[in-house]
Amino acid sequence: MATEVLMPKLGLTMTEGTVQEWYKKEGDPVKKGEVICLIASEKLTMEVEAEADGFLTKIIAEVDEDIPVKGLIGIISETADEPISAVVPEKVIHEIVLPKVENIGQQETSKRLEGERIFASPLAKRLAKEYGIELQFVRGTGGNGRITKRDIERVLDQGLDDTIEIKVASIPEEKQVEKLEAAELNVGEGLEGMRKVIAQRMHNSITSTAQLTLHRKASLDKLTKFRNKLKDKLQQANIEIPITYTVFVARAVALALKKNPQMNSTYSNGSYIEHNEVHLGIATSVRNGLIVPVVENVDMLTLSSIAEKIATVTEKARNGESGAYLTGSTFTITNLGTSGVEYFTPILNTPETGILGLGTLVKEVNINKKGKPYYEQKMPLSLTFDHQIIDGSEAAAFLADVVYYLENPMLLVI
Repeated sequence: MATEVLMPKLGLTMTEGTVQEWYKKEGDPVKKGEVICLIASEKLTMEVEAEADGFLTKIIAEVDEDIPVKGLIGIISETADEPISAVVPEKVIHEIVLPKVENIGQQETSKRLEGERIFASPLAKRLAKEYGIELQFVRGTGGNGRITKRDIERVLDQGLDDTIEIKVASIPEEKQVEKLEAAELNVGEGLEGMRKVIAQRMHNSITSTAQLTLHRKASLDKLTKFRNKLKDKLQQANIEIPITYTVFVARAVALALKKNPQMNSTYSNGSYIEHNEVHLGIATSVRNGLIVPVVENVDMLTLSSIAEKIATVTEKARNGESGAYLTGSTFTITNLGTSGVEYFTPILNTPETGILGLGTLVKEVNINKKGKPYYEQKMPLSLTFDHQIIDGSEAAAFLADVVYYLENPMLLVI
């Protein structure tokens, strides 16, 4: 009996993933739980494990090929010679029916017959539609002759193929120039693993959104006193919970997102969604880069629960553990305060609408009501948002709410 290897869903908005590397070759034996390939979404990479003992008798998705979620990427069979011909045709779903082509004679240039099926990745289909390319004239280089993004880019970059006629006359001239210039840059080229995924993701974030960053400081004098008292109470009760400033910010952000639901949203592939649940991403530095573990339903958690969950997910991330906790965030927090940075411009963790950067605590001189100077401790905040989705005034209102909660810490425990 054959076992399907499917493209996993790594997040709420993920529609397709890319196979980055196969650790096994066709015909290799595999054991249940053994890692057989590496896949990547727009946000992260994940190792895919075999779900059964047997042999990897067929690799459906080639390296760098885009496959829809739950699409078939490989076949594991109980024996090395088990037939799989009855499985593959039913499960390969990225295909379109070749429309009738007139005035091509006997198909001497395309070598395809009328009614023949064309295999194409979803991204290749989108690019072909955008630039007016008819897929029946494109030679696919992916598995089973599937047309990939690279094939479409080859057409735009190099012109007509030697063996297949490609119709590109309907591409606007400015689009051709734009695509040809873009083709000169292969994002992530020369990088490997997580670093390559980060490069591609950051480039996609910048090019697909209208990012703007607002800066503001929050006074933490009251919060610092409240935090110190809370830490003393926990110590007296022999309770070890890491109550960091990030924990308070996470709670303040959750409350502000409930008041400003337009910021707790995602926008991807023409689909805009305001989320009822607040799933908070915590940007975490790891050895090879940066990943974003997620604390789910932060708005429903107490401060102590938030502290415990942040500690748990960041520890898993640093230990290199994969899993569902790495997906599904609706808003992200990133902290450069420990590096001495005050203000910066965080890059959106797309498809999210906003990301909040935390800077290092600073002391500023202020004047009290009696006219005497005193030091006030403040935290610089940097809010990046997608101006396609919300206006500056709305983003400013959200940031003002975050500051209000931080400056009135008793509201964080209600």
